[in-house]
Formats: sequence, C-alpha cells, structure tokens
Amino acid sequence: MAKSEVGLLDRVQSFAAIAAPTTLATALLFYFGHVATLTRYRYFGVDLGALDLSTAELLLLGTEVVFPPLAGLLLLAMAGLLAHRAVRLLHRVRRGRWARVVGVVLVAVGAVAFGRAVVGVLFLSVSRHETPGLTAVCLGLGLPLVAYGLWVHRGGPPARRRTPSELLLLTALTGMVVLGLFWATNIFAGGFGRGRAVQDARELHDRPVVVLDLAQPLYLPEDLPGVHQFALPAQEGHPFRIRCQGLRLLTEAGGRLFLVPERWEDGARTVVVPYDSEVRVQFLPGANP
Repeated sequence: MAKSEVGLLDRVQSFAAIAAPTTLATALLFYFGHVATLTRYRYFGVDLGALDLSTAELLLLGTEVVFPPLAGLLLLAMAGLLAHRAVRLLHRVRRGRWARVVGVVLVAVGAVAFGRAVVGVLFLSVSRHETPGLTAVCLGLGLPLVAYGLWVHRGGPPARRRTPSELLLLTALTGMVVLGLFWATNIFAGGFGRGRAVQDARELHDRPVVVLDLAQPLYLPEDLPGVHQFALPAQEGHPFRIRCQGLRLLTEAGGRLFLVPERWEDGARTVVVPYDSEVRVQFLPGANP
C-alpha cells in the first residue's frame, strides 16, 4: 500500500475516533435539552413545537441539564475506584475472608436492587409514585453489582483470557449500566424542566413588563390575574384602539411573543401575539414588587 494511502487511512481513522464521540455527545445534549424544555414550557400550557427552537438553542439547554448528572457520575466513578482498590488490598494482605464477606454483601444488594427494578418496570403504579429515578438506578446497578460481588468472592479475575461468553456477558452488563444511566438522566431532565418552570412562575416579577396596543381586544377571561384592557383615545390614522397591561414576557420565538400574567395562578394561561406591525409593543424593565 502506498504511503499516501496509509496516511489517508490514518487520517480517516483519527477523524472517526473524534467524530463518533462528538456526534454522540451532541445527540445526547440535544435530546436532554429537548426533554427539559418540553416539560418546562408544558407547565405554562405551551407545546414545544410552537416555540420552534433551533438546534443550537436546544443544545445550550441540554448543556445546562447534563452538568449535575455528569458531576454525580464522576463522583460515583471515583468512589467505585476507591472501593475497588480497597477490595484488592484485602486480597493482597491475605484478608480473603473479609473479601468474601464483601462479595456476598454486594451480591445480596445487587439482587435486591435488580428485583426492585423488575417490580418498577412491570408495575407502573410503583414507578410513578417512587423517588424519581429509583427504578432506573436499580436497573443500571443491580446485575453489575451481582457480577462484581461474584468476582470479589472468588478472589479476582482468572489468569486465563476471557472466553467469548464472558466477553458477551461483560458487554451485556455494560449495556445495563448505560441503559440505567440514560433512563435516570432522562427522568432528571424532565424534573429539571419542571423545576425551572416553577422557578419561572415564582420570579415573573423579574421579567420584562409588556404593554400591548391592539386594534381589537384580546379575548381573555375577565378574572385573569393582573391583566387589564382599556380603550385608547381615538386618533386619526392610528389603528390601535385597545391597550393591554399586566403581562410579562415568558419567551419570544418564531416571530411571536409568549406572554403570561404577572401572577401565575390556577386558571392562568399563556397569551401568544405576533411580533409584527399589527401589534405595538412596549417593553419595560421588570422590578421586584
């Protein structure tokens, strides 16, 4: 094979090694950003499709979501490595009895966790009312803990090379861990979005005040908290006849303003108006009451 062909092959392999993880990370950021944003705006009755957010915006939101799970995963990995070194140390100082006890405990804990995961998967009424993510964590850690406990109990890895069946088992266990982590992060993303929505509702007084001048009144419930509409003095050549006050800016997307009352209560709703020449818009800085 020519040197140029070898160099090209090396470059392709290097690019694939970089591009594949980058593509996976981008896809995960996009997905978790989508889940968090979906639940965040659903709290205000807004469908995510109506916002028409760009891929870049969802990626930025996904970055915000994955930081806490990633930090927790790193801490868990460090704790696992320290525990693994402690187990190896027990074997080296000829404390095999204690190592076997640790192995039995890990097998028992893993079996209980996997059994709890099966219950949560089969009975939706259990997983709906549990601590968020419990079934996912148990599913991801149950069988790997059992396998690791057996490994500890028998004194470590065998001297021979692993058989294909052992490699297949290791791959399956790794897949269980990845599945559990993905499921748990998905649940966290949904909870994160709902938490951000509750925080937004509590801090609406910090958002910009929006004053709308309209040709026709908005057909809103009369008891919508804090929202008032009144007629403007008639002026020749001006199409605007109604002024609406008491709305705060939730977000702007797709050439439309998504507005909410100053106080978000039961029965409140999100008002959507075009951000164009048909509506005269004034923005005033938000202020604490």
